[in-house]
Amino acid sequence: MRNPWGRFSWKGDWSDSSPLWTPEMRDRLLAHGASEGVFWMCLADVMKYFDCIDICKVRPNWSEVRVSGVIPNFAGGPIKIALVTVFQPTEVEICLHQESLRNNEKSSRSPVDLCVCLYRAAGMTGRGRMGVSKLVQTSKRSVQSSVGCTAMLEPGEYVVVCMGYNHWTTGVDMQGVKNPGRLTNFPPYVLAVYSSKKVMVDQVDPPDNVLADAVVQLALARGKKHEGREGMTCYYLTHGWAGLVVVVENRHPDRYLQVQCDCKESFNVVSTRWQLRTVDSVPPLHRQVVVVLSQLEGSFGYSISHKLKHRMSLYPSLGDWAPRGATHFPHLTEDVVGLHSPRPL
Repeated sequence: MRNPWGRFSWKGDWSDSSPLWTPEMRDRLLAHGASEGVFWMCLADVMKYFDCIDICKVRPNWSEVRVSGVIPNFAGGPIKIALVTVFQPTEVEICLHQESLRNNEKSSRSPVDLCVCLYRAAGMTGRGRMGVSKLVQTSKRSVQSSVGCTAMLEPGEYVVVCMGYNHWTTGVDMQGVKNPGRLTNFPPYVLAVYSSKKVMVDQVDPPDNVLADAVVQLALARGKKHEGREGMTCYYLTHGWAGLVVVVENRHPDRYLQVQCDCKESFNVVSTRWQLRTVDSVPPLHRQVVVVLSQLEGSFGYSISHKLKHRMSLYPSLGDWAPRGATHFPHLTEDVVGLHSPRPL
């Protein structure tokens, strides 16, 4: 067995310090990896203490690169993306692990809903930062200790984005009062990139709107399409995504698309905008991530209910749908604008 964080190890039967080992068996089975989180257990103890096990593939001559980071609970946090440079055709496996909290008595944090996505690199932005283009591969979004995906890659540059949203406590309430719930201790992760040929992995600072662009491209590639009206398309990510993602596209060249999204009847989910009812004015020739709902507790079920109302307008103001002069409600604060701001087509 292996704990990918390498901090805790089994101390029962057949652990490194167990008297059950003979010198011959210990040498043969290499029972001396506790400091690296590698250990042996008998099957009875495995059945007793584990309800889920991930199979670790042993692939001779494969390369492995690991980098660590954190998943902030707001869009303006210290997020990093991984730039993967491929020099020759290769198979890759990408795994995202979050730290187990079972042995951390000081932590009251619940597991994050993990998702790891691989994109074509879009080239440098105006600030000299690497953006994302089309989705290549993605894991499911899940409240689990780890998620992963595999892909065959041609030479070129790719971007890996690690995401999680059920710990977001940002946004404003319906009276316009900002929720002050930023975390100070962000959930840490380890990102592992395995490849049949050597690749280069660098952690870099992303553009300000990388989360918005990443979720939009994810919805375009994997979401269910619904043509709400002429010039409007909605993309929904639901089944297998531990919640709900709604992206709205406005293809009209000179009219604003105004959208109400009501998810108040949903259960055991939280919103990145802190409210389950949102109203937005999407500018001409733009897309917007209007809502991201995330499963709060992985051990409990959840249900999603969403109702969408929409209309076209010559003006950006939401009129009678929101307070005077508002174009988004709740307001897009600096904590969420990097995920929910409208993005050009």
